[in-house]
Amino acid sequence: MTNIISSDTKRHMDLLVTLDHKYIPPLITLLQSFCLHHPSVDATVWVLHSGMTDEHISAIRNGVDGLLVDIMPMKISDGRFSDIPVIERLPEESFYRLLAFDYLPREVSRCLYLDPDILIKGNIEEMYNMPLDGCYIAAAGHLKGFRDTFNRMRLAVDTSQQRYINSGVVLMDLDAIRHDFTVEGILKTCRENSDKLLLGDQDLVNILFGSKTAFIDELIYNLDERAFKFNKKIFSMDDVREKTAIIHYNGKYKPWLEGYKGDLDVFYPEVQNKGPQPKLRLEKQAQAVGRILFSTTKSKIVLTSFLLIVLACVFSYIFFGKELLRIISDPQIFRLWLDKFGRWDEIIFILIRAVQTVVKIIPAEPLEIGSGYAWGAVPGMLYCVIGNLLGTLVILFISKHYGNKVNEYIKSNKSSFALDAIATSEKIYVALFILYLIPGSPKDGFTYLVGFLPVKTVPFLIVSFIARMPSVLSSTLCGATWANQQYSYSILIFAVTILLAALGGLGYKMWMKKKSEEKIREMDD
Repeated sequence: MTNIISSDTKRHMDLLVTLDHKYIPPLITLLQSFCLHHPSVDATVWVLHSGMTDEHISAIRNGVDGLLVDIMPMKISDGRFSDIPVIERLPEESFYRLLAFDYLPREVSRCLYLDPDILIKGNIEEMYNMPLDGCYIAAAGHLKGFRDTFNRMRLAVDTSQQRYINSGVVLMDLDAIRHDFTVEGILKTCRENSDKLLLGDQDLVNILFGSKTAFIDELIYNLDERAFKFNKKIFSMDDVREKTAIIHYNGKYKPWLEGYKGDLDVFYPEVQNKGPQPKLRLEKQAQAVGRILFSTTKSKIVLTSFLLIVLACVFSYIFFGKELLRIISDPQIFRLWLDKFGRWDEIIFILIRAVQTVVKIIPAEPLEIGSGYAWGAVPGMLYCVIGNLLGTLVILFISKHYGNKVNEYIKSNKSSFALDAIATSEKIYVALFILYLIPGSPKDGFTYLVGFLPVKTVPFLIVSFIARMPSVLSSTLCGATWANQQYSYSILIFAVTILLAALGGLGYKMWMKKKSEEKIREMDD
């Protein structure tokens, strides 16, 4: 057995890999690339596996023959993970890193775990020897925006954790983990969270170690195609050549297989006989997502309620919405229909407007034009805005009290960036006023997300009430001129409104793009 050199020695590294025989060729490429950029570093490579033969181990050793790499295979046959349901759909080897503190000798106080689908293209000694300052691991963030928030909330990890972690490159302080964790404790955590593990061992790394993680730069030490594509404007291919030390070929497309999609395969050594292009297993993925979404009673109740609300909206539109849309599409018919309610017509209209704000069974614009036709531009505007105010109160109540998980399931990346940008703004009410003032911005849809912002209800209602007036007034003014048979003015106002809405929508998209780029730069800094 090789003499184990302390990880405090600057010219030695302990590397950890876990794999089966299918990943032997990529592992050899990984080790060769490591030695190429660390010619004076003595490395011990701990290979944790469950079923590789002597021939497989010999193949690995032959692949690094003559290099300063000592292959230390460790066959794991203790069956510790056998009773965890997630093993049915994930390779057992991927979980071994969680117990590296127990499997590796006590003399090894620090190790660097690497997925075998990695290429080393620069020196990583500085990262390997970085101070962890009480953290269990050092790792790179994996996702951004909504997907990052969704994964952290899905796992219920510490909200102070900065990012959802990618577990392909993990520097582990084994002594710190040995001090605070036991094998039985980690296995218990695995069993208790098995229904949540959409991303398997990576989810567990976040659950176990996420609250005490030192973050490394993903563009330098864990660059994958997703991160490269997301940061292309600020981190070019030349930057990859010059700065990146670790490229991670995660995902289903691999550079040693046919059909690679992306740009980073240009750095991978040429493979003569590539394997077949991978096929996406949609059925298994759908089953995995289903297990996550319906893993707890609370999740089932939330999602079932959400589906019932959607069905109720569809039902309302089919049986009421079409007829109501037909009525309000003709202002004259709409006025006659309101007359049936006598002195209650304004109240009925305000209630219709409130319901329209919440469930969207009819579009807002015909309703606004109809109110202007019925009562005039200014009264019609006030009735619309009051109805919208009541609907907004209902939306705020839903989002603040019941909508947390549903909103995290359905909100888009763009909404997430807008939410983050406004939430961190020093003048949050000014930002909200501008958003609700812009014609063409998704005001009612965005209101469902306002419950997550640090704003008070009354100031927000006042801001949104005033900001909505101009765009609503243009619609009611169109209806009022129509009622007075000033058709040329109606057409002109309608055309100007459409133009302003188009320009507002374009401005909103440009603002979103700018804020998303600013958010990316902030997260990278």
